[in-house]
Amino acid sequence: MIEHVCSLDLGTTHIKAALVDAEGTITAMHRLDAPPCITDTGGFEFDADEYVDRVRTCIAHVLERVPRGSVAAVTSSSQRATVVPVGRDGLASAPALSWQDGRGERAIARVVEPIGARRYAEITGLPPSALWTLAKVLWLREAAPRRAAARFALLNDYVLARLGSDGLVTDSSNASLTGMLDLSSLRWSAEVLGLAGVEAEQLPEVRPPASRAGVVSREASEATGLPAGTPLVLGGGDQQCAALGAGACDPGDAALCVGTAAVASCPTDAPTFDDRGRWFCTAHVVPGRWVLEGIHNAFGSSIGWVCDLLGLAGPAELESLAARDDGPSGDVVFLPFLAGIGSPDFDASAAGALTGLRLPVTRARVARAVLEGVGLEVRRILDSMAERVSTRRLRIVGGASGTLASQVLADMTGRSLGVSPVAEASLLGAAVLAWTEAGRFESVRAGAARWTGRETTWLEPRDAAAGEKLERYRRMVGSLRNTEVAT
Repeated sequence: MIEHVCSLDLGTTHIKAALVDAEGTITAMHRLDAPPCITDTGGFEFDADEYVDRVRTCIAHVLERVPRGSVAAVTSSSQRATVVPVGRDGLASAPALSWQDGRGERAIARVVEPIGARRYAEITGLPPSALWTLAKVLWLREAAPRRAAARFALLNDYVLARLGSDGLVTDSSNASLTGMLDLSSLRWSAEVLGLAGVEAEQLPEVRPPASRAGVVSREASEATGLPAGTPLVLGGGDQQCAALGAGACDPGDAALCVGTAAVASCPTDAPTFDDRGRWFCTAHVVPGRWVLEGIHNAFGSSIGWVCDLLGLAGPAELESLAARDDGPSGDVVFLPFLAGIGSPDFDASAAGALTGLRLPVTRARVARAVLEGVGLEVRRILDSMAERVSTRRLRIVGGASGTLASQVLADMTGRSLGVSPVAEASLLGAAVLAWTEAGRFESVRAGAARWTGRETTWLEPRDAAAGEKLERYRRMVGSLRNTEVAT
């Protein structure tokens, strides 16, 4: 009778629930918009209980398509660093602060100052940033004392608690984006908590991904249709689950999860940090592995921008136009910094550019240059990680890519590129964790290997001029920033 796991994607924009069978096939999925963020406060806040209600609605919709009792477990892939203040009654005591909320920037800088950014990164794998949960906890305590809470949960932990988990429980991959986890021991850092004045008892218990978090409660059963007692299995952070869903488990592999932005995830066998702050390190959902992460701020949005600029209906038309360019596009260079630079420079003030324009330049040449520009920025990010991890293969997930765009990405990154037809890598990665806990796979790695190799198309780089284009691109980035460019 057991045929599926229910995998949740707790996103910033959308909430998804999917039924995934033991062969890795998504047999049903339902999606709802996430509750809107309130921004007139100067931050990004939302109603955590409304979020839970929408999660439950998504679960109820997908369960309508299968017989009762056919779900082996519930698991999740979640947006990271978002925090929910929780009262002594276990319920949200104030609005959640999204990972996008940057009001704690000064507070975290002040807390880290006594030990310095280098020591902080040695402990946590992260540079000091308002992105991390710690910054939001500090802001709540200092700027909004009336909203002070007995405990602080990540969004994933709060959703699980409302479904019936053993109190507040988190997984190590999500915890590694709080800015409070010791990345080596995968426990809360006494040194960081001491500086911040936060007690470990105020935070969730940390357990490994793919471990049992509890069972579905009677109240949650009535709201969702899940039988009471259905196991709740810890999943992981969205990017780590996407890397697992793409099959990026070991050093040498890399995953590029594409959306509006794109995140390059490179597994490694030891926690590490970059004293130049070009990328950060998190705990993988694969046991004994960590992930170096670099963010490309405007991968997908650059494609959308040029489609609007050229009056194209979408990426397919962009590829068709770019394919008509029969000359070298290297004389036209696109710098895809439409939302500043993420890794490896983290320069929010940087602006994009389209250079080398002359009268003979065609729309097709511009289209090709944009495809090359977003790929070259991925190359720059991967190269910045090369001193710590070698990436021989790159798997792209999370966004539709046509043949030409994929080939250009392989050419510009200089790496073998695996293109999977599966877009929901985060949901599948979380499902691997649930099926492993249920005994279907002997290990997380074995589950990923079984599911992710199917139907993947591998492309090899073949543009002989790619090296020249890369050097020209690097010079243009350095000129734009009037500095020595990070490599």
